[in-house]
Amino acid sequence: MLKLDLATLRDEINQAEKFRDAHLTEWERTVGRFHGPAYRTDATSSGDYDDPENFVHEYIALILPRIVHDSPKVRVKSSRPISQGLAGSVMQLALNRWCKMTKVRNTLERIATDMLLGFGVGMIVNEPTKGYRATDDADPYLPRLYRISPDRFFIDPAATNQEDARFMGHCWIVDREDLLERAKTEDGWNKDVIERIASNTGIEELRGSFDKGRNIPDRKELVLYEVWVPELRDEDREKIDEATGLQMFNGTIYTVLKGQNANDDAESEFVREPRPYWGPRSGPYTMFGVYTVPDDPYPLSPIVAIVPQMDDVNHHLRSMRYSASAYKRLILVDSRNPKLAEDIRDKDDLYVVLANGIDASQVVPVEVGGITTQQVNYSQMSQDRLDRVSGIHDAMRGDVKGTATATEVSVAESSAGVRLAHLKKQFMECVNEVIKTVGWFMFHDNKIVFPLGAEGIPLLGASPEPVFSAEAMVGVFDDLDFEIEAMSMERVSEQMVQRRALEMLQIIGNLSQAVVAAPHVKWKDVMSLVGDAMNIPNLGDLIDTEAGKQMQQQMSQAAQPQRGIVQPSQRETGAQPASRFTRTAMG
Repeated sequence: MLKLDLATLRDEINQAEKFRDAHLTEWERTVGRFHGPAYRTDATSSGDYDDPENFVHEYIALILPRIVHDSPKVRVKSSRPISQGLAGSVMQLALNRWCKMTKVRNTLERIATDMLLGFGVGMIVNEPTKGYRATDDADPYLPRLYRISPDRFFIDPAATNQEDARFMGHCWIVDREDLLERAKTEDGWNKDVIERIASNTGIEELRGSFDKGRNIPDRKELVLYEVWVPELRDEDREKIDEATGLQMFNGTIYTVLKGQNANDDAESEFVREPRPYWGPRSGPYTMFGVYTVPDDPYPLSPIVAIVPQMDDVNHHLRSMRYSASAYKRLILVDSRNPKLAEDIRDKDDLYVVLANGIDASQVVPVEVGGITTQQVNYSQMSQDRLDRVSGIHDAMRGDVKGTATATEVSVAESSAGVRLAHLKKQFMECVNEVIKTVGWFMFHDNKIVFPLGAEGIPLLGASPEPVFSAEAMVGVFDDLDFEIEAMSMERVSEQMVQRRALEMLQIIGNLSQAVVAAPHVKWKDVMSLVGDAMNIPNLGDLIDTEAGKQMQQQMSQAAQPQRGIVQPSQRETGAQPASRFTRTAMG
């Protein structure tokens, strides 16, 4: 158990921030490279971010639409389909509705940009919680996803990965008056500490260089730290859910105000009493990253990994730019003929100057400076190396030339596809963790109520109108499986969508007949396998195999003669009696 008092927690936070800053040495410069010198000329100097090759912007412009172009589509299934199947379907509909109501796509885009530049952090809070955004009474009571800036997040420096961290947290800025108003309605706040700390303590240090040019007036602001410790205090271990008997509190939230002096007895208390965290075991934070570094909790972004290659390319391009700007073309004239020099200098281009007694040696053109062949060759080599390391090729840029063969283009696209597929998968896994946390709050909090729309009528009926509520949830939350549909967030070309729709229509037409004709085949597994290959994960749900079996049974029964019905005689039907040969052959 991690025993934390104010002095210990402050020391832990300081060391965690130093450890985080060691991973963000390129953060400010990378962001500056992304937007360039023309975005904020008052905050950056053109000499720092004026790269001839803005590869950071190019990378994000090419990759970002491929990972978060649209809101995610969620699928929810239960490991107990009999008792919890309806609850899973209702949860699936509610989460897809939640994605639209909270505009989660916009927040995910900002987090994805952070992930490509360094690492992203998302925090899920069960609203309404004042302080993180402006709220009013008209806002529905819903869980919210917030983007935490990487330079305001910290994690246990002793951890080797996020799951091993003994604490993690973030800091944020709040007005003193707003904090005092919260103290009037929320329990646990220490008003004396809030009033004693000087205004704007730590604000300049927190905002850093990004505050240049903003000219923010004095708002009497304070910096708050919130730290989540997965371990519970002893007095919180007995708090369990009476309905399920499960532990509903996972960890403790500690709140620290920057500027508190633990050596002073009057300020040695927490600004807010430690409180148990009501939420899932994974905690309120989700870290977004592309690559995992062994024995380090912070992930590695693809841009940070290729900073040396970007610097090398831009260094030589700057050298070439300087050489090109120093290029001069001079004309040497015999010093004994100054009139000829003046005539050449003052005349327009292609003007013919007539001179007496001139020979070829008297007018000599001279070129000074300019780009050399060695510079061009090396810059091309460094650009090729950067493209190879980053996985960005000309086909992704839309620059298709006739120099490369079809095999070379196919190999380049295959290599880039593997890297991009890993990046997409990492982002989807993080989004899936966010969705699971949101689902936890929806499953347990009865105050979350919102309409489901017409899509909820098949599940809940039309009267009364379908409304989501935690009261409809049954069973245990851990029995629900959450999954983001493949390619639901990325941009897909219209040609690809049309071709996939036509292929799916053809497959369904063929399989629907086969399901009735061959009921002994496990068509559910077959359709799932085909759906995974075509990136249509719900293909197995588009054909009701049980209904197909029932149709096959009905057809079999209809083909058999029914008992208890007297067959008409030969005289009634007018049929001729069978011949002796026919009876012998048949019998």
